[in-house]
This record gives sequence, C-alpha cells and structure tokens, in this order.
Amino acid sequence: MTDAVLALWRREILVFVRDRARVVGVLAQPLLFWVVFGFGFAESVTIPGSDAGYLQYLLPGMVALTVLFTAIYSTLSVVEDRQSGVLQAVLVSPQPRAAVVLGVVSGGSTLAVGQAALIGVLAPFVGLAPGLAGAAVALLACALLAVTFCALGFVMAWRLKTTRAYHAIMNVLLIPVWLLSGAFFPETGASAAVAAVMRLNPATYGVGLLRYGLHGLPDAIPGSRLGLGVCLMVSVGVAAVSVALAARVAQRPEA
Repeated sequence: MTDAVLALWRREILVFVRDRARVVGVLAQPLLFWVVFGFGFAESVTIPGSDAGYLQYLLPGMVALTVLFTAIYSTLSVVEDRQSGVLQAVLVSPQPRAAVVLGVVSGGSTLAVGQAALIGVLAPFVGLAPGLAGAAVALLACALLAVTFCALGFVMAWRLKTTRAYHAIMNVLLIPVWLLSGAFFPETGASAAVAAVMRLNPATYGVGLLRYGLHGLPDAIPGSRLGLGVCLMVSVGVAAVSVALAARVAQRPEA
C-alpha cells in the first residue's frame, strides 16, 4: 500500500510541475487579489480592536486562498484519470482503494502547502513576524486546510463524470467558503447572522490557526474571538473526518 501511495503522490507532483500555466495561475491569482483588495480597501476597512492595516490582515487570507485553490483543483485529476482510463487501471490493481485516497490527498496537500509557503514569505513585508514556532503553526494550518479540501474535492470528483461539472460546482462552493472564513473580512465586524455562518464554516478555524501562526502566536488574533486551541482542535477533527469520508466514498462504485 505504501508503494502505491508514494507512486500516486509522485504522479500528482509531476503532473503539476509540468503544467507551467497552472503553477503561474495558482500563484498569480492570490497575489493579484491581495494587491487589488489590499490597496483598494486599505483606507476604508478597519479591523475592530486592532491596529493592523488591511494589507496585513488580508495576507493570511491570500495564503488560505492559495491552499484552497491548489487543494481543490488537484483532485480534478480524479475526473481526468477516469476519462483517460488511468483510474480504472488503478482500481483493478490489488492495492486497497484507501491507497488511491491517500495518494491523491497527500500529493495535493504537498502542492498546496508548497504554494502557500511561497505567498507566506511576504509576511515580513507587511509587519508580520511569525518566528520559528509561528511559522511551524502556520505550516500546520496550511497542511490541515489542504488535507481537508483535498479530501472533500476527492469526494466530489468521485461522483462527477466531467471536468466541466467539477469546475462548475467548485466555483460555486469555493469562493463563498473562502469569503466566509474570516479571510476577507473579520468576524467581529460582521452581522450576527453572517458571524454564525462563519462559525459553522470549517475553513474559519483553519484560517484562524493560520493567522495565529503568521502573527507569532499572540493571545488573540485581529478580527476574531476564536482561541488557538479551538482553531487547532476543530481543524484536526475536520481534516480527519474529511479523509475518512473520502475513504468511505472510494469504496463505493464510481459514478
């Protein structure tokens, strides 16, 4: 099983690296959003209870966006492999189907964390000083977000027949999940109804954990009332449940 997971992991990495347009797109979109929104709303958005500027507040959100985009679209390979016949060849092998899940999720998560780290290095330029411990927590947050959304993307890809259907559904789901995670605007400045939805969004806790890391593990983070322990426990739990769900779905017949 280990050999199968490593083979699928390696294949995910190679497919991504060879697609230069995809590499550029994953990095360029969050950077463009950060520059446009960060400077565009710098004078009009204030973070309640914090002196942080909007560029500083928005950077963890851009790191999270990179993770979400990379993680979700890495599982597009499941649909493409079905169409090309590669997936069927893997499924008829003696390897357990859990190996397919772990290979795809580990490959997509590695890519997502690597891409997010390239955006995260901009933290010192906006006044963030995470330190070694904070950087480790930020990487952990990226990894947990990546595992969660790779696994959820696998669940969707397993049931869909075409890449067009996958793109349509993910475009509808991905941006609202990101917007309502505290990445774009603070929970403390939202209405009660929106704040309640944000608390139900699993990405909120991953973004909160990421923000704790990039801010150097403070007692509280700007724009949120969530504690570090709560963000960590919920993020770990959601990631575990997502992988278990993906493994369960993989045992069923394909769509």
